[in-house]
Order: sequence, then structure tokens, then C-alpha cells
Amino acid sequence: MEFLPLVYLCLLTLAEISLGAESGPAVIKVTVEEGNDVVLPCVLSSKENLVQMLFDWKKDGQKEVFLYDAGIHYNNGRSGQDEQFKGRISHFPEELRNGNASITIRNTKVADSGDYTCDFPRLQPKRQIFHIKLVVGRVLTS
Repeated sequence: MEFLPLVYLCLLTLAEISLGAESGPAVIKVTVEEGNDVVLPCVLSSKENLVQMLFDWKKDGQKEVFLYDAGIHYNNGRSGQDEQFKGRISHFPEELRNGNASITIRNTKVADSGDYTCDFPRLQPKRQIFHIKLVVGRVLTS
């Protein structure tokens, strides 16, 4: 059962990839209904071990969503996370060894919609940034 989110993540990634501008990076579009949990994918193709690395998730280029630095992150003592995300973000610690820096946003809100980046600023030989567009839709009831 632990692998079910990863299978879902892979299917979402394959189904929702759309290219950005001709010279721009690929953008992964993820859609979810408000109130549901969603996984934002960020997996290095090299499958490099991330346990001792730094990766930084931001929304709209400025709001701090999730920062991981060699085991220290917002869920275990690091300060600086935007209030909008406190208590709602988790990652997959067991998957860090496989290059997986994906996160889960619990109980999504329409306000969570926006452009997210997953940045590896210290990655050598070249920095990598992943771009995800999250669309959170309202649940219509009759």
C-alpha cells in the first residue's frame, strides 16, 4: 500500500506533462478538487540520493512551501514556512534515497492554486528546477 501514492504520482506525471514556452522548462500541470490531498512531483532523473542535499519548494516564486536541508525541514524545527502551508505539507523520507523530493499538500484549498517550483540550488554539475502548475477546483454541490 505504501507504493500506491508513487504509482499515482507516476500516472499523474505522465498524464499531465505539457511543454512550456519553446525555450522554457517543461511544466507539469496537476489538478485536484478542493479538500483532497495532492502530490506535487519532483524526481531527479539521475535518482541521486537526496538525504544530505538541499531542495526548496516555493509557490509563485516567493512563498516558502517546504525546505529540506540534509534532514532539517519545516516539520522538524526549521522556521520560515509560509502560514498558508503550516501543518499541511509532508514529503516522502523513505524515497529521498531514490531522488524523490515530491511533497503532499493535505486538505487543498483554492488559494493553493498557483505555480510551484522544486529547486535544487546546490546540485552539481548543474542546478535543476522543476515547475508544477497546481489547479485546485471547487467542489460543486447541488
